[in-house]
Amino acid sequence: MGGYRYIKKILCSSDGNPLSATQIEKYQIIDRLKFEYPVVRICRVLNVNRRSYYKWCKIGKPLANNYKQEIADVISEEHKNVKGIYGTIRLKKHIENKSNIVLNHKLIRRYKHILGLETVKRTKKGLSVSKAKEKNLINKAPYLVECNFNSDVPNQKFSSDVSYIKCKDGTLYLSAIKDYFNTEIVSFSTSNYNNIDLIKESYKNVRPEKGTIINTDQGAVYFAYEYVELANKMEFTRSMSHRGRCWENCPIENWFMQLKHEWLCQFDKLTRKEAEKEIKKYVHWYNNERIQKKLGYLSPVQYRLKYS
Repeated sequence: MGGYRYIKKILCSSDGNPLSATQIEKYQIIDRLKFEYPVVRICRVLNVNRRSYYKWCKIGKPLANNYKQEIADVISEEHKNVKGIYGTIRLKKHIENKSNIVLNHKLIRRYKHILGLETVKRTKKGLSVSKAKEKNLINKAPYLVECNFNSDVPNQKFSSDVSYIKCKDGTLYLSAIKDYFNTEIVSFSTSNYNNIDLIKESYKNVRPEKGTIINTDQGAVYFAYEYVELANKMEFTRSMSHRGRCWENCPIENWFMQLKHEWLCQFDKLTRKEAEKEIKKYVHWYNNERIQKKLGYLSPVQYRLKYS
């Protein structure tokens, strides 16, 4: 009867069927149960060669066949550095760019599985963007971009909008401007209020050339006379998406979603000051380090320096 109990204990020692487990997984089961039952008995139940188990112990109990700790360390460290945001392919390119180490994407995927490294999942929850209230339709501008989100040179076309972040002590508004050329966030600003002062502050670091197009949605602030005056003073051309067509300004909308689902979602509700700090960190990381497939696995700044 006692023999039956230990066999049952061994067979119930993992979530799946231990008899169909990999060799390494069987070694790990033996390692867990060796203080309760003789190793020879466990090996017999699991159909494992006892010498093979002891050899596995002698070489440091690797988590997989051909397991190399130095590779595991690189993958684990870089996964941590990018805060789990990159999937397998982009992590592979990131490691190549940073460490000049070429690893097969299947190898990286296997090590991530072994090490329990998970990529941040984006939720399906929609992005909340500020809504327009009162508008002066006299200042309405045509949609000049026409869903062409490409640009051959910097400062030719920008995408701009305002989003908000719910914080412990109230709402924080964020205005940002994105260059179509390399997807770089060229300027941004935060405020406790969604008004023209927020827009003016966020445009301070923008250096548009005469005729540069800045596309926005039809938010009330972009109909304001102060915004029209700002456009005239800075000599950029205003463009507005059609009402109810958020995809017509998707470059900046997508970036807001990335900010929230790649970075801010890692925290419980922040205070406004804390959120401001994290937004600054993300913008710097996004512009200088976050590689993108469409940019040839370069960051926006790297792409601009290389091709402009």
